[in-house]
Amino acid sequence: MSELDRELLAWVEECCGQAVADASRIPGGASRQAWVVTLDDGGQRFLRMDAGTSALSAVGYDLAREAQAYQWLTDKPVRAAGFCGVSPDGRALLLDFVEGGPGPLDDPYLARDFMEQVNALHALEPPAELAHDDLAVWTRLYREHCSGPDPLIDLGLRQLAETAPGPPERVVLVHGDLGPGNVLHDGHRVTGLCDWELAHVGDPMEDLAWITVRAMLTPFVDIDTAFGWYNSPVDAERVRYWQLACQVRNLIGLGVAGAAGGDLGMGMLFSTLHRRVTAELLCEALGVEAEPVEVPEPDDTEASEVYQAVLDDLRTVITPALDGYVSARARSVARLVRYLDMVDRIGLKLAEQDLADRERFNMDDDSEAAHYWARATQRKEALMRPSMGRLAGTRLPRI
Repeated sequence: MSELDRELLAWVEECCGQAVADASRIPGGASRQAWVVTLDDGGQRFLRMDAGTSALSAVGYDLAREAQAYQWLTDKPVRAAGFCGVSPDGRALLLDFVEGGPGPLDDPYLARDFMEQVNALHALEPPAELAHDDLAVWTRLYREHCSGPDPLIDLGLRQLAETAPGPPERVVLVHGDLGPGNVLHDGHRVTGLCDWELAHVGDPMEDLAWITVRAMLTPFVDIDTAFGWYNSPVDAERVRYWQLACQVRNLIGLGVAGAAGGDLGMGMLFSTLHRRVTAELLCEALGVEAEPVEVPEPDDTEASEVYQAVLDDLRTVITPALDGYVSARARSVARLVRYLDMVDRIGLKLAEQDLADRERFNMDDDSEAAHYWARATQRKEALMRPSMGRLAGTRLPRI
């Protein structure tokens, strides 16, 4: 019936006042697991679970804190799932099930409905208990929980420290990962904003920056059109600062053990995209016009047929026999196979380019280091391109 352990099932049944008929894990959720729970009466609940691998909990972003956000949103003019309970051990959060899915927001009516929800959220007086020195928290997460130093993250943190704007004119409850993909809708209206684990009191321009970041991943309307529906003035300079901050935080999250839920293929896909975009933002901030790399044409090797055979089996035999979360993981394995195939075909030539760039650029100079990383991340994307689909070459919307 369910892979949830007996103790957790008993708690869910106690919260709901009836037995659980089924519980199924669903794809999605980088740092935490997501489950749909079906009750005996046919009703459903949504379960967020921290399997003990999320370093976010170690720096205060635990499920109990996310529960505070959902509780605070109760009776507010912001559509979000109703709060049901937090497990006694703090590892599970139970919410009402919200109809709809996290599909594209490129329909103008849906996008405008979403921006009206942003307006409703930012019009509220924020809760003092969710105040958080957010960038400092993420820096601590990086220093204490990443496996080792990352020169690109270090460069980003230095730039953020040197260019930090003053306090905003007003503070709001910042969602912290807002935008298409974290918005549920039924094709006609927005049914809920989800994933409030990173909510904190801060600069409203940060949420606008997150919208641009998530618009790279999930289709959205033109960003200038969307921001035209925002009820307050848009400070483009502050949004650009927060775009870099959002990207650096994405890299920190991906660098923390377990942040990708153990899904290496998905983690590499997002890491490749976010590292390239971070390097582009750093070049822009430092006044660097980075040269594009020359990507060699892939050559067939002795292993090419083997990789193709594995991909054919995954596509035509294995993945069709699976569903849900397991099917998504099989597709992720296919991404890894495509990546290894490209490493086999062009990896050596790109490695030679990288060595030449390391000798060419002075990595102690931030501008030259940004130039190097812009080229290095292009090379990485060349290896991941067959695995990235439409995300390959995606650009961050600018304002």
